[in-house]
Amino acid sequence: MAMIKILKGTSNRENDYLPLPDGALCLIASTAFCAEYFLFYFHSTTHQGLEGYYHLILVILIGLCIFSTVAGALMPTSFPVDLFNGIVITLQGLWFYQTAFTLYGPMMPNGCWLKADQIACRSKESEIRGELLANFQLFSQVLGVLVATIGAYCFAHSVNSHTDLRSSQTPEDG
Repeated sequence: MAMIKILKGTSNRENDYLPLPDGALCLIASTAFCAEYFLFYFHSTTHQGLEGYYHLILVILIGLCIFSTVAGALMPTSFPVDLFNGIVITLQGLWFYQTAFTLYGPMMPNGCWLKADQIACRSKESEIRGELLANFQLFSQVLGVLVATIGAYCFAHSVNSHTDLRSSQTPEDG
């Protein structure tokens, strides 16, 4: 999928190596996300407890990637759809890192530990606390990505805004 995007992105109109309609690339990307969805969906059936919850959130994010990519194929010139697609793909990548750091790294919730390639928790309360922590981590990432997106948009607006238009709209004294 990445190779197709690279080829499509580097080609120009006169020398188009890969002539695809606007929505075709999105449909190809959605098939890759579908394959990823099925891989993690069937892989996650063996995970229970806290690990299963982290995988469930990942499967939901992949499902949103599929939805946004198909929407991009149906509406190839829609900026909100492209923005949502970028946000969801970013969240999916961040959630991969979050899962790795939390379940297999130094951020394991209190009362849970890695035992023989399985995440075990001391009690049901520890597992629930870990799931609530996962919800908080996901909310933090969504908030962070939205703030970064708004900040990038404000920066792009300030760089690309025309000062002569702003000065012509101010009332003059006299």
